[in-house]
Amino acid sequence: MADNASVIGLAVRPFPSFSGMVDRLRRTHRSRANTRNIILEDVLPSLDTTEVRQRLYGRGYLIPGDAAHVLGLVEPFHLNGASSLLDLSSGLGGPARAIAQAFHARVLGLERDPDLVRRHAAMSSALGVSSLVRVKGCDPEAVELDAGRYDCALGREATYMVAEKERLLRVVVQALKSRGQIILTDFVLDRAAGERDELARWSDSRTRRPSLWTVGQYADCFRSLGFNLRAIDDSTALHRRQIVAAWITLLRSRDIRRLSPSQVETVLSEAESCLRTAAALESGALKYYRFEAIAHHSFW
Repeated sequence: MADNASVIGLAVRPFPSFSGMVDRLRRTHRSRANTRNIILEDVLPSLDTTEVRQRLYGRGYLIPGDAAHVLGLVEPFHLNGASSLLDLSSGLGGPARAIAQAFHARVLGLERDPDLVRRHAAMSSALGVSSLVRVKGCDPEAVELDAGRYDCALGREATYMVAEKERLLRVVVQALKSRGQIILTDFVLDRAAGERDELARWSDSRTRRPSLWTVGQYADCFRSLGFNLRAIDDSTALHRRQIVAAWITLLRSRDIRRLSPSQVETVLSEAESCLRTAAALESGALKYYRFEAIAHHSFW
């Protein structure tokens, strides 16, 4: 658990203090595991990675960035009730539902994980937004979409594990209307940092092997597809802060103290994954960027 001193230190030195907080949780877990309450283990429900991420980032959210952050990202789209948006990596649909509820826009979410597709649809139905928010299961390496159907596309960490990125972006571009816009936020490779062990450890820990592009490769691809880049922003520091802030909140919460040893094991696994991400970002070899692109023949 994090005491006040740890939390204060975390604001000054994000990565080392985050690591220290996780070490403390790990030590506490070991001591509790030696005297685990079997009855408590039987009563408390299992905790999966998806649930841990929702506790970190919010109901329906699996990566850093809450509803306010998402709505800020799509502000350049000028969405309204007549708009249609393509969400390239929809997860559990939290961002899609926030967009639909804020602007009454129609959103189609693409998701490769069948379990997330099912849960996304169930959550949207329970919240009464199924008429605005739909989800489609697909393989991003081979997805096909109707041409000229959407006003804009949002991709949050939708491409870094896709090997055929150019094909995916070409399909997305063809699915957009003539004044189409795209916003991507994703991990990119900075070759200037050289070979870094932190990047290798992060890459090896992903559920699918990352296929990272540089900023220049994204820029060249957008231009070859007929899009101007209105903005290319290095969001590395912001993304790292979002990760750390989410963990501060969770590790300070009383919920942690109520978890069984097996549940804490799941939390630790996710924490260590985030530590690897933070370390790779700190190394400089991994960066996080926002790309805002618009069709050449659009006039704003």
